Amino acid sequence: MQKLLFIYLLAAGVVSAADVGLVPPPDKASEAKDIPAPLLRKADEAKSVRLTLEEVEKSFVERNLLLLAAHYQIEAKRALVLQAGLYPNPNVFLETNIYNHQTKQYFDATENGSQVLQVQQLFLLGGKIEKRKNVAKIGEALGENEFYNTLRTLKFELRKTFFALHFMRESILYYDQTIEALARTVKSAEVALSRRAITRAEYLRLKALNYFLRNERANIYVDIRLKEVSLRVLMNRPELADLEILPVVNEKELENVALDNLERTRLLALAETYRPDIKAALLNLKLENANLDLQEANAVPDLAVGPVFNRANTYIRNYFGVTAQVTVPLFDRNQGNIEAAKQAIIARKQELINERMKLEGELAAAIIRAKEKDKIYRDFKGGHVPDFKELVDVMVKSYQKRYISVIELADFFETYRNTIVQLVDLKTQRTEALEQINFAIGKDILFLQTQPREK
Repeated sequence: MQKLLFIYLLAAGVVSAADVGLVPPPDKASEAKDIPAPLLRKADEAKSVRLTLEEVEKSFVERNLLLLAAHYQIEAKRALVLQAGLYPNPNVFLETNIYNHQTKQYFDATENGSQVLQVQQLFLLGGKIEKRKNVAKIGEALGENEFYNTLRTLKFELRKTFFALHFMRESILYYDQTIEALARTVKSAEVALSRRAITRAEYLRLKALNYFLRNERANIYVDIRLKEVSLRVLMNRPELADLEILPVVNEKELENVALDNLERTRLLALAETYRPDIKAALLNLKLENANLDLQEANAVPDLAVGPVFNRANTYIRNYFGVTAQVTVPLFDRNQGNIEAAKQAIIARKQELINERMKLEGELAAAIIRAKEKDKIYRDFKGGHVPDFKELVDVMVKSYQKRYISVIELADFFETYRNTIVQLVDLKTQRTEALEQINFAIGKDILFLQTQPREK
């Protein structure tokens, strides 16, 4: 068992097989010959493209298909405003005789025939057109608000994917280095096995560890490729399908993001101003009030008037007259629609209260999560990681001098390995928590990379 653990340390690159007498020290030529080919292409050696967050967001805003679709929805709403302001078309009524028995003519259009021509124009009373336009304009505003809500949601997904991809590429570096060292150790172990310096069980466990790490690395690599697919879709950049995306992240700027000025009351006021869903709740309430005005206007009867000409079917020939038509509101005074509009206003008020309560809870949770993740990350990075790095040389020397056992040394490196994985995970969670605050407010107040200049 001790030999097996010691071989694991060889894989970590702490000591070489030659140092413990498993194999003789190889020369440079044989060492190069024994190093296996990389399991998978490294990103910097493959065809790749380096993208900053600014470049990714520029492509996203200009080319994202869902944003383009939302933009066309705004144009559709704008067209409805135009339609709401149009007056009704006039009605034209024409009547003529098919056959005149006196003149023996079909469709007799002479003065001996009979024709009736009537034109009517419907006039909408009660300010229906203006109130209809008001409803349509609020619908247009809701369409614009939906666009910005889509932009907010997709931008959060874009940034989360961008930073996750960056940190996943960081984590895969550990596996690349470990697998490469372990592959050399497996080669050395084969020679040691032939010389009976280790048992076959130890050798097989070593190979199993190698396959385990390779499988973990492959899983992460698949996740990276899936993240790249998501990023390409968000940017609408299909030409990047054969390229590996390498996010360019300024770690120093990411580290320097401060959370000292996250005052809850101020942020809540900002969120109520900028959050699209809060704006949508306010606009829906405004829409129902405008709809109530429209339904009350619909209770006012409309008037249709127009001239009429009758050639031969009245008490005199070539009769000219005026027609007027109005609906008498005896039974239907639009009571149901008016009452429905009133109840809809009450419902929208309750929805607005609920949205504000939901906003307050989401913002509070986002602030707490961001502060906790930032604190844990800084404590973890500032305390544990440097300690581990400083202890590496001390632990190796202590083992070489037999002050500690191989099990204690293996436990230390296993802890160190877990620390690296946890550190990368904490970086990802912290970055996502910081972006969650921007998402909760609906406006960027924390800039994880270079703050854009005001245009």
